[in-house]
Parts: sequence; structure tokens; C-alpha cells
Amino acid sequence: MRKFLQLLLVCLALGLPLTAQTSYILTASPSNVQSVVNQHGLTIVKELYDGTNCVMLVTSASADVAGTEAEVQSDLMVVGFEPEQRAVLPELTGLTQPTLTQSTTSILDTLPGRTLVPFFGSTVPSNYSTQTATSIIRLGDARTATKLTGFGTVAIIDTGADLNHPALSGALVPGYDFTRDTLGASELADLDPTVAAQLQQSTTSILDAQNLLVLNSATAILNQSTTSILDQSTTSILDSSLAEFGHGTMTAGIVHLVAPTAKIMPLKAFRADGSSNLSDIIRAIYYGADNGANVISMSFSMGQSSPGLQAAVQYALSKNVIMIASSGNDGLKTLVYPASYGGVQGIGSSTSTDLRSSFSNYGSGVVTFAAPGEGVITTYPGGNYAAGWGTSFSTPMVAGAAALVLQARPASKPGDITNALSKTKQISDMGYGRIDLYQSLMNVVSSSGTSTTSTSGTSGK
Repeated sequence: MRKFLQLLLVCLALGLPLTAQTSYILTASPSNVQSVVNQHGLTIVKELYDGTNCVMLVTSASADVAGTEAEVQSDLMVVGFEPEQRAVLPELTGLTQPTLTQSTTSILDTLPGRTLVPFFGSTVPSNYSTQTATSIIRLGDARTATKLTGFGTVAIIDTGADLNHPALSGALVPGYDFTRDTLGASELADLDPTVAAQLQQSTTSILDAQNLLVLNSATAILNQSTTSILDQSTTSILDSSLAEFGHGTMTAGIVHLVAPTAKIMPLKAFRADGSSNLSDIIRAIYYGADNGANVISMSFSMGQSSPGLQAAVQYALSKNVIMIASSGNDGLKTLVYPASYGGVQGIGSSTSTDLRSSFSNYGSGVVTFAAPGEGVITTYPGGNYAAGWGTSFSTPMVAGAAALVLQARPASKPGDITNALSKTKQISDMGYGRIDLYQSLMNVVSSSGTSTTSTSGTSGK
């Protein structure tokens, strides 16, 4: 502290800036980027996308953010320029946090009598493959009647995934870790290596402990061996640095539950504390669109619009990628992004009695569809299972539904997916309403005139 104060006094005496360099997202044509950078005293940090226009992460030594922004934006060679933003998963930002008691049917009621059952090449607990959430959307009825099990690749922009989870490993395709700039998107990379090894080596049966542990008021571990491993480590699962550990594996498990023969591409743009940089999210969208994603699932929201984010979304939509995003957990009639951008399906959360979840945002500007988001049982790192509350867990349910429609109609565009899923249960202020896969998919199959017996999970445009 003494050294810091000494440095502070020196900086004040010399008139030196006390703030670090400010980061910005710059968009310009490839031929103009270097000229813009040189003219305005910017420094290139990394390239986010190289296309008709280049998108770059740059820094400026000036502490005058407003002045720098105005100066660069007035340059006719500049297509876009905005400050870098921090983003967080919605479970960390809601004014009304989802809690264990908000589910009208206690998750504990589903635990007794669960057994191990086969599920598309793996063995899972029965309350994962057959649960309240899937009954509500009539997934079982739809699968029996149409034989649709999913097609294409669903990219999930989140905290990564447990690449070795027994239920998921057969469905995963190579992803990317934007937080580390490396191939692969293992969620366990955010853990201490010793803790990660303990978690992966756990041999406790998935049918053991019946108790629940609420993590950040959003998730509940159904296997307490996970809890004990992480609590015994020097970094507890309850620490803020790991507040959203498991989030990506959970969203991936819901996509797999709904569309088990679709492929899943994990794109790690968020860290285990739930934070991300706007630039990493933008890179992830471009990456997914250029690397075979048919659907991009985004279980996050931002309160402020971003030209760079909107441009990335529009690029993906122009390649007929279905964009699905969380409506957020503020319990408000408000706009959040990317869910509120045109062409993006914003997803709200509904209860087991087809009401709007108290924590879910709502309104025509942010919600296209609703899906169950309370006590949804899904995969969790270490071969475990957990229950989740929040629009984060409604979103991948609709992403999986899009993969089912794509199996019947592979040439579907984003608007076609919206139309196909519009046979719903009406809920006030929740767009079309809560998805009903039986009604929607039966209508798709009867009007498509195509075979529904294929269960190919290969990606394709």
C-alpha cells in the first residue's frame, strides 16, 4: 500500500495519467485500417474478424473516452468505433434472482426412484431424459410421432463445456476458447489443474446424494461428490471466481436433451466468474457463422446495444444461421441485446404452470418464445447433473428445437424457424408463447413432405 501511494503521488506530481489504456472495437475496410490507426494514435491488439470490413480490437493512450470516440467516429474511413464493454451471464445481473423456492413443483419431488436409462449412446439418470420441462413442451410426444432427433450444429457461446462428460462427448465437435485464444473450449480450464483432475476422476454414482446445493441462486448440484471436491480445494465453487462454473456444460446438456443427434460446438467467450469481453462475444459469433454452425445459442444479455455486436449478428443471419438469445433475468419489460435485435429469437422463462417466471424479462421487443426455465435438470462438469433456474436454461431448449425443425426442413432460414415453432401455448407478454414441440413439429412434418427418419447429426448449410 505504501509503494502504491508513493507511485500515486509521483503520477500526480508529473501530471501522468492514472488510468490504463482504453480499449475500443474498430471497424473499417482492410485498406483503411492502418491509416485510421496511425492517424488517431491507436494500437492494434487483435483482429476480431477479417471480411469485407475488418473488425479490430484497438487501444488508445488517451483517457478521454468521449473525445477519442467522437474524433474517430468523425473519420469518413471508419465504419464503426465503440468502447469495449464487459458482459456477464444473466444470472449475475438480475434484480430478481431466481431461487430454489420459485419453482411451483419442487425439484426434490423428481429425485426419488430415479434410475439409469440409455439415451442416444450414453447412460443417464432418468430424471434428465424424462423430466417436467420436457413434458411441458411435449418433447416425448413429438419424438415418438415425428422421429425427429436433431440435425446440424448448434454453437453455444458460454463458459465452455466438459468435453469428457459421458452424455455429451459423442455430440461435441471442436470449439474454440476465446478467453485464451486456443482451440478447444474446456470449461475445466478455469479450475486449478489439481481440482479439475479430482472432478474428472470422481467415481461417485450419479444416483447417490439426494440433497441440493444452490449455487449463486441459479443452479443446484444433484451429485454432492462434485461439491465436496470443489469445497475441499483452495478455491471453492462458491467463490466469485467460479460463480458460473458449469454454466456452459449445463446449456449444452439442454441442447443435447432436446436434439440428441445434433452436434454441439462449444465457444468459450465467458470465464467461470460469468464475465466476458464484448470483443470475445463478437469473435465467437463470426467464428460460429464461418465454421459450420446452423444455430447459435447465446444464454447471455447486455443492457446496452452495440454496433459491433449487431453487425456480427447480422453477418450470421445473412448466412442463414438461426440466432437464439436469452431475454435476461431482470423481471422487467425492457430491451436487452442480442435478444432484441431484429432476426434474433429472444427467449423468456416460463413456469411449470405456464406462467411467466417472476425473474424473466418480458415484452414484444425482447421475447419471441418462452420455454421452461425453472428446475431444468441437465449435465454438469465431472459427469454430474444439476438443475438450473433462469432464461439461460430456456434458451438452449429453443436452440435444440430449431435443430429439430432443421432435420425436417434443412433449408430453413431464421424466419422459417420462427414460423415453424409458432404453434404455442399463449402466455401474456411472452411473444408467441411457450413452445409446444408436438404441435409445431407435427405441423412441420405434415407440410414438409420430407422423411423424418434420418437421425444424422452432421453439420451442413
